[in-house]
Amino acid sequence: MALARPGVGLPGTVTMREAEQLAAEAEDAGASSVWVADVRREPFLTSAAALRATRRVTVGIDVAVAFSRSPAVTAQAAWDLAGYGAGRFVLGLGSQVGPTLLSRFGVELDHPAARLRDYVRAVRSCWEAYRKGHGRYEGEFYAIRQPVFSPGSDDPWPAIPIYVAGVNPVMTAVAGEVADGFAGHMFSTPVYLDRILRPALARGAARAKRDAPPVLMPLVVGRDRASLALQMTTYTVPAYRRVLDESGLREEADAILAAIADRRRTEAARIIEEHCLDQLGVAVLGELPQAVRRWSAHADVIGLTVPWYGLDRDAQIALFRDVLHTLRRM
Repeated sequence: MALARPGVGLPGTVTMREAEQLAAEAEDAGASSVWVADVRREPFLTSAAALRATRRVTVGIDVAVAFSRSPAVTAQAAWDLAGYGAGRFVLGLGSQVGPTLLSRFGVELDHPAARLRDYVRAVRSCWEAYRKGHGRYEGEFYAIRQPVFSPGSDDPWPAIPIYVAGVNPVMTAVAGEVADGFAGHMFSTPVYLDRILRPALARGAARAKRDAPPVLMPLVVGRDRASLALQMTTYTVPAYRRVLDESGLREEADAILAAIADRRRTEAARIIEEHCLDQLGVAVLGELPQAVRRWSAHADVIGLTVPWYGLDRDAQIALFRDVLHTLRRM
């Protein structure tokens, strides 16, 4: 059976002009989709640049930090991008781990899974109001009583799929319940995806009496194992250690987290490279076709991205273009 064509994730540091150029190159290389991260640049603006430069590929955000924006702001931006891209836009939403949400955006909140469920419903309610020209939303955490601020309706308008990201099974179940797709994390393993996240996705879908949504799995593509191991150290936070625990790597998780806590990142990278890397969502550039084939047995859509740790923007762009060159020949 032929494998689905992978998508690609733009380097997170690219400017809007660079996003235009690289998105066009990705489409020409045969990528099925172009994904934008919410890191250095504003993801909705970057998505607009990618949509402007392409004609066929899906353009999506993988993923926007939901709680840094109100649902109404997110709904409005996504609605306009869907219209601009003639239905090619996908909205990805994630909660972000609590300490990063606070340190990066100054936002502190509780009940992230229940809140994100309500957030998705609020966004969809706004879209329905835009389509009809009137509406309101009253939820557990959000109330939007005037989503249509000026008279008028947008009908017809393209539908907008929502992907929800998760690493733990609670958030993954929310994705199964309310999302059109599940955005996995590169700090994952086939064992964790199949034994922990897939069942959680199914449980959430069963609550809503619907089929489980498709899974998007990102793979970080590097020039060598050492650079990939260093990138993986950026995800070694306590909230993610269950990935290693459930994959038979509990002792390695203890050693990695201890090394990170002691600021011994090189040591943590060594442990990851020797004991964990072959299971995580990574691929050495020269072995990319094999990695895509291996992970396609566990995910419905593969997205290829590049490391950012230790690489400046020029190096990230050069590597991204090498990924496109390989993709073109796959």
